[in-house]
Amino acid sequence: MTQIPLLNNIKLYLDDKPSVYGLRQKAKQALKKTNYPTTKTEAWKYTNIKPILSSNLLVNTEEHKCSCNCCYHNKDSSKVEITFCNGKLHIEEYNLPKGLNIIPLPEVLHEGEYKQYLLNSFNLEEHPFAALNGVYLEQGICIYAEKATKISQPIYIKYKQSDCSENQINIHNLIILEKEAQLEIIELFNSENENKYLTNIVNEIYLKPDSQLHHYKKQTESKNSYHIALNSVKIQKKASYKQYYLANGAKICRQETNIQLEQTRAQAEIYSAYTAKKGCLNDITSNINHLQPETHSNQYAKAVLESDSAAVFQGKIHIAPSAVKTEGHQLHKALYLNDNAELNCKPELEIFADDVKCSHGASCGEIDKEQLFYLTSRGISKTDAIKMLTQAHLNEIIALIPNKEIQEEFSL
Repeated sequence: MTQIPLLNNIKLYLDDKPSVYGLRQKAKQALKKTNYPTTKTEAWKYTNIKPILSSNLLVNTEEHKCSCNCCYHNKDSSKVEITFCNGKLHIEEYNLPKGLNIIPLPEVLHEGEYKQYLLNSFNLEEHPFAALNGVYLEQGICIYAEKATKISQPIYIKYKQSDCSENQINIHNLIILEKEAQLEIIELFNSENENKYLTNIVNEIYLKPDSQLHHYKKQTESKNSYHIALNSVKIQKKASYKQYYLANGAKICRQETNIQLEQTRAQAEIYSAYTAKKGCLNDITSNINHLQPETHSNQYAKAVLESDSAAVFQGKIHIAPSAVKTEGHQLHKALYLNDNAELNCKPELEIFADDVKCSHGASCGEIDKEQLFYLTSRGISKTDAIKMLTQAHLNEIIALIPNKEIQEEFSL
């Protein structure tokens, strides 16, 4: 069989444990069966991943050694901070509120209490990079909120690439909220250099009845890096998932969200604000499946495209035959800064039920010349004026963040 790029023959922790080895082999066989997508693959037709596959990025098997102070934080702080430095989890004792459990993925793999959730929320053959992630199932974290646990302080997951170069980083997280639990999680991705590497993240999220998760993500990684992420979410009766996404980094970035609204009155909302930088591609893809009656979803994205950049928005809403009295909406608005920018927008509605409310829309345009003239006529430079107008365009999404402290942290 032809060699599959990015597959390194390395030994991982617990390879000698049959159940763990079996999970990794399941992922490897799925990847070998389907291989990586090409521009002929419908879901990836606008995102060419050849630069990633030709980069020969290796998995770092060395023990974690942090050369900076990025892993340090005040243990007496009320904040719960989980840190991955160059793809390695910084293990420590967390000052956790009652009802909240944080378990490193190796412990989950070893003890097996939450193993039933791993690789169980999506089809590996439909998500090749998630399959690659499963091949190296080792680094990650499990966040478990017990029944009726309501945590007021957000949980921070920080991914810091301080020395990462020519590596692939595979991190797999489990997030499980039991009935009536409430949680806020903030993922922060950043790099202190312009190195080339791949960040490959999978979040499997399970929301039990009446639970609520606010999921925030800010991606500001190296302009030479690659970022592939899959959020796979299963939502039960009257549970709610809200995602707020801000991105302006990475050479190729793909944020994919796959949501199953499994039971009546389940809800999902996705809000995205992103900038496609010069020479970069930013891809937002979502697939929301309404499987039961009275479910609700909403997607709203705003983009800024710089010169010689590319952006992709693919939003699919599927309404199953039994999902009557369902609502599903999506809207994308883009702002061009240059005629050389490229936007591929593909909204989809797949409706198999009556008595539903669904809509989709897309618009694009240039900066308002009258607004630009007004600002420059008052002594503001053209560069600063453009920056102000693009920030105003994206800040409509940021203003939707309900937590004011997080809103300020995400401000442009």
